[in-house]
Amino acid sequence: MEIGCGLSRARDLVEATRQAARQAREALGSVAPQAALIVTAGEPLPMAGKIAREVLGPIPIAGSGTAGLLCDAGMVPHGVAVVCFGSEEWTIQSACAGSTALTTLAAADRVARLILSGRPNRRRYPRGIALAFGDSRAAEGAGPLSRRWREIMGPKLKSVGSLISGPQSLYCGAVRDPGPLSVLCVEGPEPVGVGVGLGWAPLTLTCTATRTEGNLLHELDGRPAALVYAEALPGSSEDPSRFPLGLAVPEDHWVIRSVVGIEGTSLRLGGELPLGAEIRLMAASVNGLHQATRDAVVTALKRLDGHPSRALLVVESETRWTVQGEMARREWELIREHTSAETPCLGWLTASELVHAGGGQFAHQNGSLVVIALP
Repeated sequence: MEIGCGLSRARDLVEATRQAARQAREALGSVAPQAALIVTAGEPLPMAGKIAREVLGPIPIAGSGTAGLLCDAGMVPHGVAVVCFGSEEWTIQSACAGSTALTTLAAADRVARLILSGRPNRRRYPRGIALAFGDSRAAEGAGPLSRRWREIMGPKLKSVGSLISGPQSLYCGAVRDPGPLSVLCVEGPEPVGVGVGLGWAPLTLTCTATRTEGNLLHELDGRPAALVYAEALPGSSEDPSRFPLGLAVPEDHWVIRSVVGIEGTSLRLGGELPLGAEIRLMAASVNGLHQATRDAVVTALKRLDGHPSRALLVVESETRWTVQGEMARREWELIREHTSAETPCLGWLTASELVHAGGGQFAHQNGSLVVIALP
């Protein structure tokens, strides 16, 4: 598979989209673009897919607005990135839920069935990578969405979801309202590598969620959640992004829930916590986060089974990136240590992520880094 990347920081995002699309198209050389991924930073750009198609032609496109782009120059808060794919051996499709999908289950069902119906080989489950983009509606129903997606698409398709905080910020071809979910599905003969890194460490406090309401955590051990949180770590309420909650799942994996804000005596989280869940207060050390990043990129490259990486895509929680402060630059250098200077490497920040959690399952995370190695 041939991959071309382009990035523009032009203040006019319409022109930035055209510039990035031209760069990505030129990077493909003589190979015709088969599909494209578009990620923007700054104000959402309605019809970004339609604008890119003026340069790339009527090809499948998916993507979204984000909090920032990640590249060799650092974090870009305003700009457009385009990744073009070209291959005769790979099948690449985009699909979106559309404005009629009123629930996350309906969104997952519609997108999955559109992709399956467009495959040339329908006798087996798809193998490859699904790059999914969801808005706040998808994030609120992330659990049911991921279960429905796996039920229809099967366990062999690796999927990574980038969930953003605002509605109406997704792109899919020339569709004006893609609904809560847009997906680019890349299926081919070679393995795609995916590595997931966390790096958060549990502190001493262990307690139980005794009253929850959606993303609001009202009580821990029968007491006001905000009070327990403040008592456990004085000063945590002043900078809650540094101290998320962790839910232990089998095989010593953690599901991270960021503390978005404190509302009265309750904690507003970046995702739901099951009632009765045993949780720990978490903290981050830069060394721990960077070790998890090393592990993620090594894992992603190893899972290519000896094939060289044509490009690396990096999806990172905005919370995880922010707590690193000035050391976030070092994290990117760690990723680059495992790639050649000629290998395109591009990433973006998310509000939360849907990541592979083993056994064909998915986890809704608030504090992860995902490295995707494309062959």
